Amino acid sequence: MFEGFEELTDRDFYEKAMASDKPSVVLLTTQDNAQNKVFYERLIKCQRLYGDRINFYWLDVSKNTSAEDLGVFNFPTILYFRDTMELERHDYMPSEEEVEKAMRRLLRL
Repeated sequence: MFEGFEELTDRDFYEKAMASDKPSVVLLTTQDNAQNKVFYERLIKCQRLYGDRINFYWLDVSKNTSAEDLGVFNFPTILYFRDTMELERHDYMPSEEEVEKAMRRLLRL
């Protein structure tokens, strides 16, 4: 559904997104959310730039409960992880500058 993004499940969320050696960006949403296209377009630019240094994932919250465990109730939401910690959260439509700032923080630039 989101080309360039790997789909996560509850089973592999921690291992792949949070505990990975590389920082991760996770888009939490449902497949039919009307805002998906805009969020995806905002993130795909960064995936193309940083995909070799940051993992990009998406999680279908209609089939998984990890969002509830993380206290996320607005969708779509973007979470940014490094070293098992959530560094940033956008539970609104972030500007391109906000997304770029979050990416730079993940990469410690």
